[in-house]
Amino acid sequence: MSREVLLVVDTQRGAFEGEWAMPQGDALVAACQRAIAWARGRGARVVWVQHHEVGGPMSGAGFEIDPRLAPQPDEPRILKTEPNALSNTALAPLLQGAARVWVVGLQSDCCVQATALAAHQAGWPVTVVADAHHTWPNAGRSAEAVRDAVNADLAAAGVPLTTLAELDPA
Repeated sequence: MSREVLLVVDTQRGAFEGEWAMPQGDALVAACQRAIAWARGRGARVVWVQHHEVGGPMSGAGFEIDPRLAPQPDEPRILKTEPNALSNTALAPLLQGAARVWVVGLQSDCCVQATALAAHQAGWPVTVVADAHHTWPNAGRSAEAVRDAVNADLAAAGVPLTTLAELDPA
């Protein structure tokens, strides 16, 4: 069993369906599927983080993890109400002793960034998979431009980045 952890952040139905559906949502699901398969294949723990937002897109049926990602019953789930997943104190024990914490999911410029920075600042060995997180367009910038800016900001803050191809060069 690997001592690695993959955090899959906020990949909930509300982000992929209806009026809140993100651009390139299918591509993000495929990227996350690849990261999850890679993690499971090496025996890493997969931890699902779910944002709870009463009355928002991540509420009701939108709260469920997208079924295309097929979370397993034995994989822990952490609920959060703030961008930083470490705000739920139940997450830290799941990371205890981790040789590496990998981060994928949503939203690049909110929960992925906040969680990665908090983990880095707390001394966890965290790496963000640069092409396995995504967001919505914002402030006149495309979703890709926002994601790229977040990756640059994370790197500047000292958070290591990798790509799916570097994880699994298949």
